[in-house]
Amino acid sequence: MSNQLETELKHMSDGELHRLATQYDSLTDEAQLLLRAEFAHRSMEPPFIEESAHEVLQGVATIRQYRDQGEAMLARSVLESAGVSCFLRDENTVRIDWLWSNLMGGIRLQVAEEDVAAAEAILTQPIPTRILQPGEPDYEQPQCPKCHSLDITYETLDRKVAATSLLILGIPLPSPIERDTWLCHNCGTKWTDDPDASGENSHA
Repeated sequence: MSNQLETELKHMSDGELHRLATQYDSLTDEAQLLLRAEFAHRSMEPPFIEESAHEVLQGVATIRQYRDQGEAMLARSVLESAGVSCFLRDENTVRIDWLWSNLMGGIRLQVAEEDVAAAEAILTQPIPTRILQPGEPDYEQPQCPKCHSLDITYETLDRKVAATSLLILGIPLPSPIERDTWLCHNCGTKWTDDPDASGENSHA
């Protein structure tokens, strides 16, 4: 993992490094070490970082870390529906610059320390198939069409192609294919939301 992170940092521009440095406290220990080394290698001065409102809050605990934004948002919705206040830290950064997810340790779900036990109890229960939020449309959790598992993720193929080219070549290449794909981590089934592509659904 360290070699991949080091490669990502080396291919970042000075501006990107500065922007990443403003999220220093959100980075993993390994990423912080590599970032400091890259700043030293380029003889760059680290930016001044002002504490945000969330950073100065006391008594906040991280109870989950997610690589997938959908899973993080679902967990937040479950807690909020149960009346537990929570916050997704680094959500915007990981969403906008998703390649930084490894550097930042993913999206962190945080709650007040006094709510940790209740939040853990809620999140260890089976995932609901429907989330009801006042004033918002009902959210139905997608399921695997084969085994009906909720342990699934949503990926954009052209995003993965661009990421691979960025990590290997240092430049993002346009993908000739633009298709969003679901993956079931329980049985390995892959499928799309396009009804015309039903014949292309595959099983691992």
